[in-house]
Amino acid sequence: MIKINCSRSKCKSYRWSLDLDISNLDKQLIFIGLNPSLSNSTFLDNTTKKIIKISEKYNYGSVKIINLFGLISKDPKRLFLHKDPIGNINNKIIKDSIQMWSRDLNCNIWLGWGNNGSFLGRNKSVYRLLKQYFDVKKNFFENPLRPLFIRKTKFNNPIHPLYCSNTSNLQEDSLIFR
Repeated sequence: MIKINCSRSKCKSYRWSLDLDISNLDKQLIFIGLNPSLSNSTFLDNTTKKIIKISEKYNYGSVKIINLFGLISKDPKRLFLHKDPIGNINNKIIKDSIQMWSRDLNCNIWLGWGNNGSFLGRNKSVYRLLKQYFDVKKNFFENPLRPLFIRKTKFNNPIHPLYCSNTSNLQEDSLIFR
């Protein structure tokens, strides 16, 4: 049985993280997507179900889902119209999660935000953080995994999991910091 912890804003318009315990295995995965859809403590949407299936394939015991934008919306186009699609603590959640990844060899990051991740330069901001903390991770561990992805879009963004099969393979992004 999956244990779910959902961290949301008091106004319920933003989701900061969705933490899923999917097995008793030690490996952890942080998934960074575009923006939260409707998954919460009692409901899992199709994206979350896909993330769980692929995570189980790779023997992860827990998954933390965070996003470039904290605004909850089934339609990503709503991000472009909202006055604050990021949310007041989303950057802190992202930084804290990436920092945690840098200090744990059993923790990996999977990127999957699609082409809309370039809105407001969010993808570039997160890539800078990943580079900074990957350098830290290399100081703690020999040959740590770089962030993972399934494949890239034609605009070189990590593809959203909904556009992949449940049997998709995660691969290390060897070009991410060049």
